[in-house]
Amino acid sequence: MAEESFAQLLRRLRIGVGLTQEELAHRSTVSARSISDLERAIYRTARKETARLLADALELSGTVRAQFEATARGQATDPTLSAVLSLPVPLTPLIGRESEIATVCTLLQRQDVRLLTLTGVGGVGKTRVCLAVAQRLSPDFPDGVFFADLTAADTPELALSAIAQAVGVRDDGATPLARTLVSHLRGRQCLLAADNFEHLADRAAEIVGGLLAECPALTCLVTSRRTLPLRGGHEVALQPLHVDPAIALFTQCVQAYWREWSPEEAGPEVVAEICARLDGLPLALELAAARMKLLSAEELLDRLALGDALRATLDWSYGLLDERARTLFTRLSAFAGGWTLEAAEEICRCRLDDLATLVDNSLVRRSGGRFVVLETVRQYAEELLTEEEAADIAPRHLDWFVALAETADRELVGAGQRRWLDLLASDHDNLRRAINYALATGDASRAQRLTGALWRFWEMCGHLAEGRAWLAKALDLPGDSPPLVRGLAFKAAGNLARDQGDVAEARELHTRGLELFEFAGYPTGVATALTNLGNILLDEGDHEAAAAYYEQSLERFRLLGDGPHVALLLNNLALALRKRPATLSRAASLARESVAEFHKLKDERGEARALETLARILDHTGDHRAGADLHRQAVQLRYAVNDRGGLARSLEGLAHARAALGELELPVWLLGHAAAIRAATGDFRNADDEFEWQGTVRDLRGRLGPVAFDAQWSAGQAATADEALRRCG
Repeated sequence: MAEESFAQLLRRLRIGVGLTQEELAHRSTVSARSISDLERAIYRTARKETARLLADALELSGTVRAQFEATARGQATDPTLSAVLSLPVPLTPLIGRESEIATVCTLLQRQDVRLLTLTGVGGVGKTRVCLAVAQRLSPDFPDGVFFADLTAADTPELALSAIAQAVGVRDDGATPLARTLVSHLRGRQCLLAADNFEHLADRAAEIVGGLLAECPALTCLVTSRRTLPLRGGHEVALQPLHVDPAIALFTQCVQAYWREWSPEEAGPEVVAEICARLDGLPLALELAAARMKLLSAEELLDRLALGDALRATLDWSYGLLDERARTLFTRLSAFAGGWTLEAAEEICRCRLDDLATLVDNSLVRRSGGRFVVLETVRQYAEELLTEEEAADIAPRHLDWFVALAETADRELVGAGQRRWLDLLASDHDNLRRAINYALATGDASRAQRLTGALWRFWEMCGHLAEGRAWLAKALDLPGDSPPLVRGLAFKAAGNLARDQGDVAEARELHTRGLELFEFAGYPTGVATALTNLGNILLDEGDHEAAAAYYEQSLERFRLLGDGPHVALLLNNLALALRKRPATLSRAASLARESVAEFHKLKDERGEARALETLARILDHTGDHRAGADLHRQAVQLRYAVNDRGGLARSLEGLAHARAALGELELPVWLLGHAAAIRAATGDFRNADDEFEWQGTVRDLRGRLGPVAFDAQWSAGQAATADEALRRCG
């Protein structure tokens, strides 16, 4: 598996525990500026004390901590451990599952076992065992161990999207995602852990069946309450804990807040009976342990009901809540994948002390800056939500996420783009739930507002096909939505269509958007539509017509005082003018102005785009050394903001400039690495880029020879992003 840089690793672990840079800074006492610089790879390594403080704040331990600290110091890490860091990190040790873990590991190490399902009732601990197995087997899967949580994926399409995100594949929409995944995974010795599969079990053939059939080195470990109906699959049924490990787990949970408590003092027989009464079910034990804050072991035993241990424990825990906490508990079931305090306060009318009651009772857990519930508990709460409450909560949930998306749409260009990208990624399941509700209720206006505002997020994260599908459904809804709302949705759909190379569809969508913006009297929309139509012409190689559209757009945005769009149009116009000798000087001036404007806006992605444009102009004038330096700067910025599609383009530009300077092996290596990125992201080249790329490839192959060319290309394809950044200088 490709090794992560420290910048990538720190950012992923921070987001994984739900912390913003500011929250991690507060926890660790490392400044937010230092964390930002580390995540942008301005500093490639961290001091030993800084790494220690960050590891403490992220609650890392064992192998994961050792790997984190080694990466922070820039040391080569044990490749057999690299896969461990792609997995969620449990905060407590796993108790009483050594035998099951050993059994599953032994099975998965057999050549004839490529699909194994961990089954068991809700709350038995399937996810924890799955993670432990994945960590233990990481040395056996050198090309990757990937974890995909399918809880919120209610269709095969969303399940495949979750798997693609886990393995780092971008959906280009032009190729079926299952086919893209096969292309990415074929020949790689990987383990895919797919968690919470039960609601998709009947569609397993569509989700993992094809992957297993066409990727002979792939192994799948699935958790599900139901067996997957696939031939050749194996199953291990996870049973509740036996008495001794159940007591150990119960003790661990109680001692988390009452360190001096011991089962010996409380009465071994009583504690054993508590665990037996709860059937050794881990989730039930955790919930019951929370009651020990108020009760003695004898009192707890007296209150435990007989029968279904988990249901009885949930009933009992719910019954002990006061009325306000009960109401909040059921309302919180409206969320998918967790929530922030602000969202709970607005949507559920949450009071802080009521939320604290749920946390104290182990019904809700805090994870960084967010709150989560186990899916089993969420489903229980949802059963208790009355129709009247559901009818009240769902629209408020939709309104909150419409507002969040519309704010993010503005903030994703500028200094706050990373923070807002993280926020939307954390709430992606909530956004999907909100869209589904708007579609189900026929709310055309809010469905179009929400999907129209999310296009940039979908574009930056590579969810192109998913975004287009949601927008198509929203635009197909009957009913009269405001012309401006509908126009923005058409614009969003057109942008994603262009990203996927569907030029005819993009032109039609942007033309319809322009008509609606003109009807609504929305000058920003009109200027944006002209820009987008110019982009399509530029993609097709019609520079003169594209420039005419850009000139109109730039004039309109200057009159509107719209700085971000002015910066973008300066760049686009420079691209359109760079092919004609008579306008080359103006193109360079426009590109320099664009770089300066994006820099003032602190829009790193935009600045990288403008630097690359200026570099290509300098290449055109023959100043390849200056062009190469600007391409290198663009590579660094795009690497820092994880703009993978843009990174491929900048690497190709750098390869062209270096080849023009007489270098041979490095340019081919860079082209190979760019090809690997494009294969994963699905980004296409426009007419200009394709022409330049083909010329560079032909020239290098001819000068280097096919054998040496193919060797360097293959080496670049197999390299890590961090290695590519180092080789760019």
